[in-house]
Amino acid sequence: MVAIARRAASYEERTGRTREAILAAAEQEFVANGLSGATMESIAKAAGVNKALVYRHFERKELLFQRVLVMAYRRLRDMEANLEFSDDPVAALEELCSFTLHYYLENPNFLVLVGVENLHKGENLRSVAREELAISKLIRVVTGLLAKGERAGAFRPGLDPVDLWLTLSSLCWFSVAGAYTVDITFGRNIHQPAEAEARLAVIKDVIRRYALRPERLPPI
Repeated sequence: MVAIARRAASYEERTGRTREAILAAAEQEFVANGLSGATMESIAKAAGVNKALVYRHFERKELLFQRVLVMAYRRLRDMEANLEFSDDPVAALEELCSFTLHYYLENPNFLVLVGVENLHKGENLRSVAREELAISKLIRVVTGLLAKGERAGAFRPGLDPVDLWLTLSSLCWFSVAGAYTVDITFGRNIHQPAEAEARLAVIKDVIRRYALRPERLPPI
């Protein structure tokens, strides 16, 4: 019985490693070639397995892409949920700004994968429950920050956490997703540390002005 259990555990470990290798290879292939350009053959080759094994884990390429995308979302949401913020709600909001911009800078694959899904009009995520994407974790984080700021008399009452997040995310997103064309057209390269910090200062200022009560707004 012990030997059988060991063999079963060993099989599960090998299966898990194979699945992880397929997912890691698939992410790189989808980032490099999009959903249309990536193939199960190229993913299998990059993962070092045969194509039949890829199909054994994922019946269709779209299901593999869906799993890669869900994992990318969950990685970000889990990190957001584990952030430790300052007691000062304004400083905490600035820390969320900093985390978001730097996460996008350090994880460009996430932006590409989401961009690919938007090219396909969200059809691969449409069947995924929001719970699986851990959206509630993000909402709790932002709601908690806003509630703390409102209690402290710093933030405007009734701010919508989704609206604030969309504003923050879009500022950070374009700053990174449009980095190369912005560098060509304006000579601003956000991949340079000094430029990244300058851009972050602008984002923080915009988000502060969005959230602060009118009497707390600094002069322009």
